[in-house]
Amino acid sequence: MNEQGTGADAQGDAAGPGGRGAAARRRGRPRRPGIGPPDILYHATTRERAERARDRGVLEVGGGRPVFLSRSESQAWQVAHRHSGEPVVLYIDAARARQLRRCRFERNRQGLWQAGSVPVGHVLNLRPGFAEQASAGGIPILFGDDGPELLLIQVERRHRRTWEVAKGKLELGESPERAAVREVREEIGIPDDLEIVRGLGFVRYGFTTPDREPRLKTLHMFLMRAPVRYEHFAPAEAEGIVSAGWFSPEEAAQLVAHRSLQPLMRRVVSILARGEDLGEDEDDYWAPGG
Repeated sequence: MNEQGTGADAQGDAAGPGGRGAAARRRGRPRRPGIGPPDILYHATTRERAERARDRGVLEVGGGRPVFLSRSESQAWQVAHRHSGEPVVLYIDAARARQLRRCRFERNRQGLWQAGSVPVGHVLNLRPGFAEQASAGGIPILFGDDGPELLLIQVERRHRRTWEVAKGKLELGESPERAAVREVREEIGIPDDLEIVRGLGFVRYGFTTPDREPRLKTLHMFLMRAPVRYEHFAPAEAEGIVSAGWFSPEEAAQLVAHRSLQPLMRRVVSILARGEDLGEDEDDYWAPGG
């Protein structure tokens, strides 16, 4: 369960048509100061250019032009296929790069993110040992007389205990829905099957394994109806889970501190506050930033 923890639209390796120098400088002005990018950004390029960046240790365009990035992988692939050469989309760990202050990301007037350059250490699929990881998790919900409550797990981390959502990797041939129910039952230690009442979409973020290998995690999340208000738990202590607890949606949103999961928690609060149909699944990607 617990890891240690694109240039799309009009992007690519070129600055785009028209007065490139002046246009690039105009596009370099941030549209929304203080709002950071999603954890993962995508850059459309070719195999040859990607290998050149890996050899040089930095992803850059040259000629003073910025590296264009997008929050949409599908759009990045569309742009990559317009290039002359084998299309490639690179996964930029923007969250880590910003945390270490290695890159300055700005959003231009066309809605793309951009950076002057990106060290290869923050390009997940240019680092040795890269792999993708699919995970799933869920938030049990109980509708009681005092309103809805959400069930979270408490995890023992290196320096402190944190409240989190139950989640884990998909097994071979397992669907996200089945994996989510299994992981919630195993990690919290409850005997009953849980009914998935709403898909919440997915999030992507990068992390490094204990062996120092980069991973791109895609996490599918679900709301699950709990049949009773469980009071006794048998948490998976071997995975660092020490307890579980019920909270109001607002309390749960404040307690879950993982940056990549905060948009999810805000979305859950909004769904419940507005009384939206819990049977209406979401396939959207949700992410911090813009």
